[in-house]
Amino acid sequence: MTAFARAFIAACLCMVVAFAPAQADANDGETISYRVKRGDTLFSLADRYFVGRHVVSQVARQNNIRNSNLIATGRLIRIPRSLLKYRDVELKVRSFSGPSRVSDKAPVIGASLKEGDRVVTGANGFIRFQGDRGAVVSIPSNTSAQLVRARQYILGDTLDVDFRISKGRGEVVAPKLRGQERFRVRTPMAVTAVRGTQFRVAHDDDARTSIAEVTEGAVAVDAGGQSGLAESGFGVPLTEAGVGDPEALLPEPAITDPGSVQTRENVSFEIVPLSGASQYRTQIANDAGFTEIIEENVDAGTEAEFSSLPNGTFFVRTRGVSPTGVEGFSSEAYSFKRKRLGVSAEASPSVLADGFKFAWLGEGEGDSSYAFQLWNEQAPGHPIVDEVGVQDGGLIVTGLEPGKYVWRVAAIQVDADGLLKVWSPEQKLTVSN
Repeated sequence: MTAFARAFIAACLCMVVAFAPAQADANDGETISYRVKRGDTLFSLADRYFVGRHVVSQVARQNNIRNSNLIATGRLIRIPRSLLKYRDVELKVRSFSGPSRVSDKAPVIGASLKEGDRVVTGANGFIRFQGDRGAVVSIPSNTSAQLVRARQYILGDTLDVDFRISKGRGEVVAPKLRGQERFRVRTPMAVTAVRGTQFRVAHDDDARTSIAEVTEGAVAVDAGGQSGLAESGFGVPLTEAGVGDPEALLPEPAITDPGSVQTRENVSFEIVPLSGASQYRTQIANDAGFTEIIEENVDAGTEAEFSSLPNGTFFVRTRGVSPTGVEGFSSEAYSFKRKRLGVSAEASPSVLADGFKFAWLGEGEGDSSYAFQLWNEQAPGHPIVDEVGVQDGGLIVTGLEPGKYVWRVAAIQVDADGLLKVWSPEQKLTVSN
């Protein structure tokens, strides 16, 4: 081999070694590419885009640029994101309810979430953030999360958002991303990267498992050194072992008679059993878009019950949960009216020799009148006593012949929506000789 050949091979090997770091930077996602324009130098780029001229040597070294004042037009260089100037991306509190904290403080509507801020919700605690470009991050109950990064780089006006769900769940509507922009949600097990989509991320620290559920669009997932794509209508389990097999999201469940007025002490909804569901997550909100969720229930049964809902108009939806923990599509949002109204009643002998006293106590808020019915057990539908508009809490009935009777009381209220009448359970009375 000639001396020239040996020198040429050595030069090629040096070039390979020299360019290897730049190729690694291109693959790790922590750089932003820039194509050099006529007249650009690393110093002029530093003045416009870098955090300062003091990082020019680092950019030159990583891109194998020997002369920072002389770069070929059209050359593609890669700048680490950590070296770029940026503006803070504002994610503002739009709604919250129940026990929720932002960096150990009570949330304030309109307040901005900053890099490093932690968000914690307790049982029936909810908080929702919204960005300028339509990004929405909803943190439901029993969740711990942190905003790791929220930047808009000056170079290319490039968005870079990174959320971390340490425990619980997060629901995201990501903006349409351009070029090298990123919107990621990570858990201790995985990283989920999106491009204009709606998805949910969950993490169970005890099971050491994360889940990505995509309801619209697609997300790239990375876990345990493996990468995959979760498409719309599928959920993917993510563990230390890697990316699991996609699982089809359960279809929308239905709720039986969701629009009926909820008058009982506890608000309850009966869910039509859904094949493949081992649990149901049922949520109540102040609005049809569920931007202001106020209560939720996760239960294996098909009856979802809520114990502390005030009077008013609300919305309810539910979704099935598979045995693997993947949550399906939500049902449509049903509106319903909550109006606590009822009556408790009892019968007892009266001071009159042949009389019986029927007494009751109204339940709920507002002024009520009452109705009373009593009939012979052998003649249903033919009341012996049928009183309407009774204002007092009871009445006395005399002259009942020996026999078996059935009776009930109704509480009645009239409001802007019309007349509402709620009957007590039927009770029996036996009159003997």
